[in-house]
Amino acid sequence: MVAGITGERKPLWHADFVKILLADFLVCLSLYMFLPAVPLYVWSAGGVWAVWTAVAAFVAGMCLTGPFCNYWLDAYRRKYVALWGVAGVVATTGLFLFELGVAGFCLARLVQGAAYGVFQIAVGGTLLLDLSDSGKRTEAAHVYYWFTRLALAFGPLAGMVVIHDFGPRLFVVFSLALSLCAAGLLWVLRVPFRAPLEPVLCSFDRFWLPRGWRIFVPLFLVVFAAASVLGGFRGALPYLFLSLGFWLALTFHVLFFKERLQVELAAGFLVLFLSFLLYKYSEWGAAVCLGCGLGLATSRYLLSYIRICAHCERATAQASYLLAWEFALLSGYALSSVTLKKEDFSPLCVGVALVGVAALFHFFFVRKWYASHKRK
Repeated sequence: MVAGITGERKPLWHADFVKILLADFLVCLSLYMFLPAVPLYVWSAGGVWAVWTAVAAFVAGMCLTGPFCNYWLDAYRRKYVALWGVAGVVATTGLFLFELGVAGFCLARLVQGAAYGVFQIAVGGTLLLDLSDSGKRTEAAHVYYWFTRLALAFGPLAGMVVIHDFGPRLFVVFSLALSLCAAGLLWVLRVPFRAPLEPVLCSFDRFWLPRGWRIFVPLFLVVFAAASVLGGFRGALPYLFLSLGFWLALTFHVLFFKERLQVELAAGFLVLFLSFLLYKYSEWGAAVCLGCGLGLATSRYLLSYIRICAHCERATAQASYLLAWEFALLSGYALSSVTLKKEDFSPLCVGVALVGVAALFHFFFVRKWYASHKRK
């Protein structure tokens, strides 16, 4: 039986919680390494359409397996479903050691996205909640997704350094090693037994929260805008400053914005605007502001998703949040990589326009709706 069923009280930072956080960080790190590598490889082999096909393939993979995850997690042992997700990531990553061609590469990314989606829904949307005290699940979700954001700071950095200094084969081997370490952490995870249920084979449970589309739209726009700038960074220093920006966002949240959701979102929008304005003049300043603004805005949209869901829909809300994050991140980074060589491309224009639309959409179409629909 799990803590939420037996009434057993657990501290937030127990051993199994730390294993889950580290497993998530390692898998995200191994896949975010591909952010700078995928456009580079696919562009040289197939051009702009191949880049967008690779992005669409990964997101489509997440969507293909998402509706079946609720059935798998209720019909089989949850830890083994998570392990099968990691195994799929490892297997598809290993395929990149071979010459696949553009079609084979996109197919491998499709399966990789499917496996990653299973992993995230099984770990972040199920094991994390089952192994956390019922009164600490919102806090646990925030900590979990902060580890995902930190992986975004270090994943592309590791990808650029490894592929530049050691070549593509060791790049793949390093990504494999990270995922295998995550599998080891999940293997030693102590998950209490739960009798299997008999859910329907295909449903939106644990995958998509339809009434959350109002939150999905500005969240997608914010992450897309940030990723379009992120793809323009070159070298290690901007990514280190990006991680500093994430830590600043977390500090500001704890000290000033903890109970001020709308104020924190407004601050996130403003800091993102500042990041785009600084892009041409100070790359490190833009990176700090980018991490800070992205952290402030996206962490509050996670809370918004959680607060509009019923008690049994928490995993569904978190999966919807994750889908917006990953879809926007891959699309924005691909846009930057594809258009970076064009002299007329300006992340400033893209960022200001999209964040401006996101801010208007939020304050005119989300804020009042959220105030009347939030449950907690």
